[in-house]
Amino acid sequence: MPLITVFIKRKARKHFDSLPKDTQDRVTCAIRVLRNEGLTGNLDIKQLKGLPNAFRIRIGDYRIFLELTSKDVAEIYAIKIRKNAYK
Repeated sequence: MPLITVFIKRKARKHFDSLPKDTQDRVTCAIRVLRNEGLTGNLDIKQLKGLPNAFRIRIGDYRIFLELTSKDVAEIYAIKIRKNAYK
């Protein structure tokens, strides 16, 4: 049973679909770890400053941005390359 239920918003899905295949595989693996192990899993995850429920997961040069909408539900709202992620 998953520890966290993960939803991917439409915009994040479009970002995901435009990624190279090897990066898609790494992002999928990270989402699986998030779902099964939660925020304390083996991920490079940090809370975003100024946003109480927003986090980012680092996957090489890419970032997965997510928001915890409740204790056990996360919404991924963006997957971007680092150079454009924080603008």
